[in-house]
Amino acid sequence: MAKTYRKIQQWDRWLEHFSGQIVLEAEQKFLSSTLKHHYGREALLIGTPNQYGLLKTSVIPGLVLLSPLLGFGHPKNMRGIESELYDLPILSGSVDLVILPHTLEYMDNPQKLLAEACRIVRPEGHIVICGFNPYSLWGIKKWWAHNKHTPWTGHFIDANKIKKWLSFADFELIKQSMILFRPPVKHKSTFKKLKFMEWLGSKCWSPFGGVYMLVAQAKVIPLTPIKLSWKQKISDINLAPIGIPRTTIRDRVQ
Repeated sequence: MAKTYRKIQQWDRWLEHFSGQIVLEAEQKFLSSTLKHHYGREALLIGTPNQYGLLKTSVIPGLVLLSPLLGFGHPKNMRGIESELYDLPILSGSVDLVILPHTLEYMDNPQKLLAEACRIVRPEGHIVICGFNPYSLWGIKKWWAHNKHTPWTGHFIDANKIKKWLSFADFELIKQSMILFRPPVKHKSTFKKLKFMEWLGSKCWSPFGGVYMLVAQAKVIPLTPIKLSWKQKISDINLAPIGIPRTTIRDRVQ
């Protein structure tokens, strides 16, 4: 578990660099156009503090970040829950939208986390999953990288496998898109020169985008495992802005 959270920390730091900002901006653009018609009360992002901007693309008023990395040094206007990722302290069927941006790629058991994320989604609610496409220029870079640094340390999971897991959880895929057809480059000037690849890629090699975006909807009430006494609705949790010392969610509600 410690190794997994260390990878997540490295991923969060990578998002502050140029390549990480490229990924975030591409995903924000997609989510802004996709989530503008998805309404509800509570939206939850399971990820890292530097991904909080992805939540703001939703029109849902209650925006909450769930992460094991909450603490000092991040903007205080975030609402967050500090929690481990394999056993989410949220009541089943109580969240309208869950976003999983690359989080599965750094888990030892990604299917278990996805099952937990699906469990907390309301009937007719939605889940959005962002992941690096192993069959892309980004996937080729992962296999050819001599030094396995972030993001190449993550497991690039085939989108078809994710869709199968969603089907097992009684979720229906309603949208699938590929974005980021330019290769991973370190220089801003080079990246700008390759802008033509975005249009060309979407028309000519759409299955090979660097990042896939999956949007699925809960068809029925998810199967509910044995409830733990400290699980509750997000609206019942006294959320503190990130940056203020606090105990974990489990300590507060037990």
